[in-house]
Order: sequence, then C-alpha cells, then structure tokens
Amino acid sequence: MKNTFIQKILFLLVLFFSSVVLSHGTVIIPNVEHDKGYIDIKIYDSKDSFLKEDEAVEAVRKKVNKGKVVVPLTKIHEGQIAIVIYHDEDGDGKLKTGLFWRPKEGFAFSNKYNPKGPPKFKKAAIMLEHGVPVEIELNY
Repeated sequence: MKNTFIQKILFLLVLFFSSVVLSHGTVIIPNVEHDKGYIDIKIYDSKDSFLKEDEAVEAVRKKVNKGKVVVPLTKIHEGQIAIVIYHDEDGDGKLKTGLFWRPKEGFAFSNKYNPKGPPKFKKAAIMLEHGVPVEIELNY
C-alpha cells in the first residue's frame, strides 16, 4: 500500500515537471553535422532588437552532439518571435562569416527563412505555441 502511494506521488511529480519544461518551449535541431563546438540560440521578439545579441529575450548555449540536438528554453515566450541558431564549431562565441555576410558555420532562422541579403525579423518570425516544439534545420 505504501509503495503504491509513493509511486502515485512520483508519477504526479514527473507529470507536473515534464509539463512545466514543455510549456517553456523546446527547439529541436535534427541535422547537426558533428560533435565539435556549441549550438547557440537567440530569441528575439521585435524587429528593433533582431540580431542585436545583447537584446535577445533569451540566449542559450549548449554543448553539441552529432545528429539531433534538443534545447529546452528556460523562459516563457508567447506570440511572435524569431529564432536564430548557429553551430559555433570552434567554440569562440562568434559566427564565422565570409563575403556578403555568408556564414561559414552552420546557421538557421525560424520559419525556414534563408536570407539572400540582410536578414529581416518579419521573414524569420513565427508564432510560438506553448508545448509545441520548434524544429529548425541548420544550413551548412
């Protein structure tokens, strides 16, 4: 009897905490090419702050592993946001770019946006729903 009660309490705690984690949001990157470096994610909620790293509403840096990387967000985001991701392959905290801003490391924007010039918030913006993961594939 005592074990059953403890099991029910543990089940309820796991259910509660998993729903809290999922309600914050999750970003899934399914195609990381190798396990060197870090994945950097920045979330922006306006065109005025877009791509100004110090003005991102959330910044997450996670050690990378090859294949699928799942990144839980720590803050609650509602409404329209834009997500910027890059694979900081050498771990220096900067996205390597070449001529005309073309990235030399894996990168991606939400909304499957692949800019042909300077990136725009409006084209990368998505409506984030609580508990619905966002999957974004890197461009290498």
